[in-house]
Amino acid sequence: MSTKDDIIHIKAGLVTLGDAIEKLTVSVDDSDEVANVSKSINFKGTADNSIYGKGLSWSGYGNKKQLNYQTNPDRLWSSDIIDINKGSHFSVDNTFVLSEVELGPTVKTSNLKKVGILEGLAVNGNVNFDSFVFYDSGFSRLGIGTELPNGQLSVSSNDVEFRVQPNEDNAEIGTYTTASLRIQTDNTDRITIGAHGDVKIGTQGGQTTLNVYGKVGIGVTNLDNNISLDVDGPIRFQSKKFQTGTEAPTEGSHSQGDVTWNSNPTPGNVMGWVCVQTGTPGLWKSFGNIGN
Repeated sequence: MSTKDDIIHIKAGLVTLGDAIEKLTVSVDDSDEVANVSKSINFKGTADNSIYGKGLSWSGYGNKKQLNYQTNPDRLWSSDIIDINKGSHFSVDNTFVLSEVELGPTVKTSNLKKVGILEGLAVNGNVNFDSFVFYDSGFSRLGIGTELPNGQLSVSSNDVEFRVQPNEDNAEIGTYTTASLRIQTDNTDRITIGAHGDVKIGTQGGQTTLNVYGKVGIGVTNLDNNISLDVDGPIRFQSKKFQTGTEAPTEGSHSQGDVTWNSNPTPGNVMGWVCVQTGTPGLWKSFGNIGN
């Protein structure tokens, strides 16, 4: 073998390549016995002939199949699928990277676009689901429809934000923006809290039942344990107004049946005054003489 373009026809057995071989064509007879090569095939680059584009090539059946060395970046390139044996895996620096069912522990970064069913998913740092659900790891806040949640949990749409915010000794729940809050069942408003704090329970014409188990105070800071209902101000009962005063009203509009209770009852005085004729202030008569 004295030239660099020798062609070797193998019938059987072992072939040893000498250092002078640069171009080698091997043909195997019909027995398909494999030629054994005792040295590595070396593709040596020179100033006029680089190593890029050199490698193994298979032809004669459809398109040429290639495994060669490419540049930009430097890499081995295959024209076809590379298939490894079942149970085998890919490694980097003798560290497991990928098998048919598992990613290695060193794989930290990925641009996966689609995955199947996940189990035991743990995420560190910020999270963005479809630019709609956001988790801010810096503030430990979850936002749905907002990238800047104002509570530990915020749901936002059309400039209205609902938030849940637990604090050290209490918890906040409601709208963060100037919007009303409606609590519903059966797609019907049951409690409505207006943007400025007005509260409505039930719906007009409905049959809402409100049971209060305990004491009720209206405009009262401290409730007396012996009082079930404490109201700081006049009340209206079946269209009749009840209030207190030291004398019969001398101004304002009043209706027949309205009552003013004497706020300073003394012996020989009266319990109060009742409006007997609607007007401004109306016609008032005393009732309930107090004995001496």
